[in-house]
Amino acid sequence: MLDVIANWADLRGPLALALGDSRKTAWRLDQVRLRAPIARPGKILAIGLNYADHIEESKDAGLQIPTEQVWFCKQATSVNDPNGDVELPRVSAMLDYEVELVAIIGRRGRHINREAAPGHVLGFCVGNDVTVRDWQHKTPQWMLGKSFDTHCPFGPAIVTADEAGDPHALGIRCFVNGELRQNSNTQHLVFDIWDQIVELSKAMTLEP
Repeated sequence: MLDVIANWADLRGPLALALGDSRKTAWRLDQVRLRAPIARPGKILAIGLNYADHIEESKDAGLQIPTEQVWFCKQATSVNDPNGDVELPRVSAMLDYEVELVAIIGRRGRHINREAAPGHVLGFCVGNDVTVRDWQHKTPQWMLGKSFDTHCPFGPAIVTADEAGDPHALGIRCFVNGELRQNSNTQHLVFDIWDQIVELSKAMTLEP
């Protein structure tokens, strides 16, 4: 899949033709196993404290809207299929969920300006930033609490940017055992996706 993403500009047309000529086949969900669209991403970068409505609801807990972007990483071994089992670690039972919009980088770049940022995104999918809360908060760095194996389910589909529409006007919800636990919209992002790309690319090369 990484090769497809890296060569999307050349492959998009032929793939569209192939799909247009193919027969439509329907399968029941219980007949298939949905997989993560990218098994081992090169980087999994995540921004924290970035939904203004969530921060407003949590003011009593001392949360405030950040003035700088708060970044952390999840390790590639945390990737899980969208319906995969999430491991309950031996060392903690304090698991939490956070539904996220995942932006898939499609073109390599460094020092990307805001106007160019959309051209570096192949598309979007949904993900779950599973967190082991006590491990997240026992040190100033969040990485360990965010990187347990199986704690990054995402996918199954990548919706290409041209089909997704405005990524800053997407509803985003999380259900736990059929109960709605999170209900927000990407219009509430403190730092929008293009600003995130600008900031990250100041420090590192972004690549498919």
